[in-house]
Amino acid sequence: METPGKTQGPRFVDAHIHLKQSSGIDSLRAAGIVAARDAGMREPVAPAIRDARSPTIISAQWALYKKGGYGSLFGVPVETREDIQDQILKLKAAGAGIIKVMASGMVSLKEPGTVTAGGFSREELSFIVALARSHSLEVMAHANGEAAIIDAAFAGVRSIEHGFFMSEPALAVMAAKGTFWTPTAGALSRAAQAAGMRDGQHFIARLIQAHLVMVARAERINVPLAIGTDCVLPDPAYGAAYQAELAYFEQAGIPRERVIAIACENGARLLGI
Repeated sequence: METPGKTQGPRFVDAHIHLKQSSGIDSLRAAGIVAARDAGMREPVAPAIRDARSPTIISAQWALYKKGGYGSLFGVPVETREDIQDQILKLKAAGAGIIKVMASGMVSLKEPGTVTAGGFSREELSFIVALARSHSLEVMAHANGEAAIIDAAFAGVRSIEHGFFMSEPALAVMAAKGTFWTPTAGALSRAAQAAGMRDGQHFIARLIQAHLVMVARAERINVPLAIGTDCVLPDPAYGAAYQAELAYFEQAGIPRERVIAIACENGARLLGI
């Protein structure tokens, strides 16, 4: 596997990060990342552009989540269409390059096999997508579980983020719609480690393996894939996390050369650069 960080060679893209501090761009540069999509924080920061070689950042600024559901670390709650309209106007004015929505909760680390509360209906997601496009913005959707993934894809989101508990019916919809998938396989493992999980490690390992089976299936049926770490930056271990994400795609049975293409060409296409 080619290693990020070389001055020559593949032009790696990370389609899913979170910039917590402006210096996080240094983590990207150190890993040889030429472009990244910032999925937002509740209190967004502007990346510290060092020079012309600094990575291109497409930022969501902050995410939208359904009031009472998952997402408070990454954005603001919305409840009505008026709330959504107000926030998208604010995001556009703040320079957002994409709209991030929480279309589901997160994988539960307390109740294996479930997703926590959160998300929008298909109708709400369709409204968000249409409104975003009226402002020349696409939508990236945090979505776990078959129903949330299918609803987001039918609504016309640009990409599904995470996509744990992916299914073949969901992949079929994504293939038909041309919806990108950023699987962030390593993010779940890191979350489990950070939570100090011991009893649930076997469940996490099985879930990641099932996830990789779906990644391989997605590649076979031409669902466009992208590499995303879901790392919060700055992070001294970021380079290793990016390489680990590339390795997960190889574990899924995707040839090395194709993984590099997914990381570079697909990533650039997803970001529109």
